This record gives sequence, structure tokens and C-alpha cells, in this order.
Amino acid sequence: MLSTPTAVSTKAITTEVAIIGAGSAGCLIANLLDKDGIDCLLIEKSRGMGGRCSRRRISTDHDAHYAIDLGGSDISPKQVTNLLLKKMLDTWRDAGYLSQWVQNTSRFDHQCEANKTVSTLCGAPSMNSWHSNIASHINTLIQIRVCSLKKADGYWHLLDEKNHIIAVSKKIVITAPPEQTRALLDTAQLLDPISLPDTLPQESLPQYVCAIGFAHPQIMDADVYQSGHISLHKAIRENSKPGRAYPTDLKEVWVLQSTYEWAQELCHMDSNTAATKLADAFCKHFGIEDKPIVLTSHYWRMAKYKTVMPNTAQYFWDEENKIGCIGDWLGGGGTTGALTSAITLHQAMLDSI
Repeated sequence: MLSTPTAVSTKAITTEVAIIGAGSAGCLIANLLDKDGIDCLLIEKSRGMGGRCSRRRISTDHDAHYAIDLGGSDISPKQVTNLLLKKMLDTWRDAGYLSQWVQNTSRFDHQCEANKTVSTLCGAPSMNSWHSNIASHINTLIQIRVCSLKKADGYWHLLDEKNHIIAVSKKIVITAPPEQTRALLDTAQLLDPISLPDTLPQESLPQYVCAIGFAHPQIMDADVYQSGHISLHKAIRENSKPGRAYPTDLKEVWVLQSTYEWAQELCHMDSNTAATKLADAFCKHFGIEDKPIVLTSHYWRMAKYKTVMPNTAQYFWDEENKIGCIGDWLGGGGTTGALTSAITLHQAMLDSI
């Protein structure tokens, strides 16, 4: 039976390892450390697990609900080079945590190569189902933001916006994006400040994302389009994924992701207006006459980064202060990078014991 994450805490929780962020990297390293018998606490600022693989819950006119993946859409086993992660993906697929998604892919401009059929893995009925399956048994606090860190008597104190102690731990793992991670490390105020190498990404790039629905099926030659458009980075036929269920009046659902250049240019625009522009661009590009419904929209920081130079480190760990960082920005980008980063830091933490 899956446990329910706690939204509030009446007193500080003491743990061996406090993990800030319950996205892909945070949930996996919590799972691995828990298997080693190490007490962990996940602290998540949002309403649930998933991070960039989280879903958006949408209400219907009949008081029902359905969910749409707005973030990471899938995991490509062919992109995985870490042998342990390859075995984990097989295990999760066999356990039903991940399902095979066979998709037709193409470019928006149809240049360079013809359509391809690709097989990847995704969570069902949503991407963040995988997170719940591997980490629901971990003690978790949700809707709580860690705003600052303080070291006292060999222990880390994790503080909220009112400077109240959320948790006390021997070790900390931060799984936030680079700009948030650096800002949090700066609050530690140690005699010897913790500084990430300048060669690591400084910030993540912006992106608008939205989901649109059609009342009629659309005749398209692919389920996923990527590259070759000035404003659209990627378009995903969401109902082509396994285990998805939508209201009967929605015959087709597409998730549209903007290019980061377009998002940077229009970064002061509200997400609903941006969603309308993306939907118009999508329909104009493919000659779609049916008017879509904008189901939901969002502006966030995508898992792509400005990098100073090629990075070989897949995690950061300060053995003296017992604090580390993991995430897609350290592991090569995307969900695969986040998982790889978690696996490599877990091994380094075990080696240091």
C-alpha cells in the first residue's frame, strides 16, 4: 500500500540523509539509500513527487479529473550508458512501473531523415507513477520549501522561509536546478564556503509548455515532432502513450514545448497567452483547421543549460561537509541524466562510509 506524503510537520525531523527535491534524481537516490538501510527524508516544495516529470491534473465539467504529462515525456534505453541503470530499467519495466511506448517520430521540417519508429519507456498512467512506485515508502514532506542551510555541532539544519527548522540531518543531497542549488549553498555561511566549479552549468533555460485538445482525431504522420521550427521545440501526441485516459469529448491531446530562444524572447508573457500562440503555430504548420482547446499551460525552466565547457562530473560531493548535488544538469541532461547522476553519487557516498 502506498504511503501518503506529509504536507506539514509539527517539529523538526531528524534523519541520516535529507534529500531536497522529489524529482527523478531525488526519488532514485532515496530508494537506493533506503535499500542500504540508511534513513532518508525527502523534502519537496510541490504537491507531490515527479519534479520535471510531474503531471498536471485537470478537472472536467462533470467533477472528474484526468492528468497530462507536461514535463519529461519518456526514457530512452538506447541513450543509457550506465550499466546499473540499464538493469534498473529492465527491472522497473518487468514490475510494471514503466511501459513500452512505440512512437513514430519526425522533424517539423521533415528534413535530414524520414520518419522513424522509436521504442522508449514511460510511466503509466503518468510519468510520475514511476516516482511513487519506487519512493512512496520513503518519509516525505511535501509543499515545504527549504530556504536556507545551517551547520551546527556537526549536523545540518534545514530551515524554511520563517527560519524554522524543518529537519536535522548528518548529510544533505540537493537535487534542485543549478541556479537554485547555488543559491541554497550560498546560505550555508561556512568558514570555507561550498563552491561549485564554474565549469558546471550556471542556469537552466526557460520554456513554455502547454497541452491542447481536439474534438476530432488529427491525421498526422508522427506521434512526436522535434526540431526544425522557430517556436516549437517538441510536439507530443499524448494519447499515443500507453495507459492514458481522457474525457470522451477529447479525441486527441498534444503537448507542445517551446524552443528556449522563443521563450527567452517572450519571457514576460503569461503562460496562457504563450499557449495560444504555440497552438496557433502548431495548427498553422500542419494545416489543421479544427480549433484546439488549451487545456493547461506553464512556464518553467527546462532540463537544458548554458554550459561553460564540457562536464565530466555526474555529481558533486563535499566529503568534509557531507553535502552533495545531483540532477539532470550534472548527469548529461534529461531524465536519463538525472537518474545517472543519482546512481553515481549513491556509489560515492557508499565508498566514503
